[in-house]
Amino acid sequence: MQQILTSSVKFTVAVVDGDETHRIQVCRFLEESGYTTWGANSIEDFYIGLLKEKADLVIIDLDLGVDPGLALIRRLVAQRIPAIVLSQHANSGARVASLDAGALQYFIKPLSLAELGAGIRAQLRQLEMRVTNAEQQNSWRLDLSVPRLIAPNQKTIRLTSRECELLECLMAANGGMVSKTNLVKAMGHAEAEDGFHRIESSLMRLRRKTLAGTQLMLPVRAVFGKGLVFVP
Repeated sequence: MQQILTSSVKFTVAVVDGDETHRIQVCRFLEESGYTTWGANSIEDFYIGLLKEKADLVIIDLDLGVDPGLALIRRLVAQRIPAIVLSQHANSGARVASLDAGALQYFIKPLSLAELGAGIRAQLRQLEMRVTNAEQQNSWRLDLSVPRLIAPNQKTIRLTSRECELLECLMAANGGMVSKTNLVKAMGHAEAEDGFHRIESSLMRLRRKTLAGTQLMLPVRAVFGKGLVFVP
């Protein structure tokens, strides 16, 4: 049974294969599996296509030419783009040369599309982890265990329990506005206007503390008369 991509990251796979029927078949299979794809019928066409399309992973038909194929693999490795090789050649020499050049996997034609799909998922899971880690490194994060706020430059500030509650409420909205009413309720204040005034005072102190401790402005925006937004 074909497995569908469930990742939150939308990956693009380029298929470099001189056999048009096979290239279309592989692209169709990958698109049905949840990937964006594009194809090239030669290594030269791939280089041209790469000027206007992205490629998170490249499938290379080594039968287009061993030496140009190995050169392409090395270039992709230098750009940290994973490469998977297809070939009709089952000899160990071509396989070893491809793996030595940096290819992550080597499949013999005719190949099982299910096995190819499993190989791609394995490689892109690792790539997704790198993407996720990079995104986390470049975003504001809340560490509830301490509690503390971690800035994109990795500097941190310690938070009081009330500051932590406020940021947790705002950040849970994922970039959406949290209304004054919901903020007052979440912070446990009984009276709306007085409660929001207390929240604004706390936020003002937190802005100063964040700027002093991280040299960055706290990305909380006020929507006049309505509420607050933590801009991720």
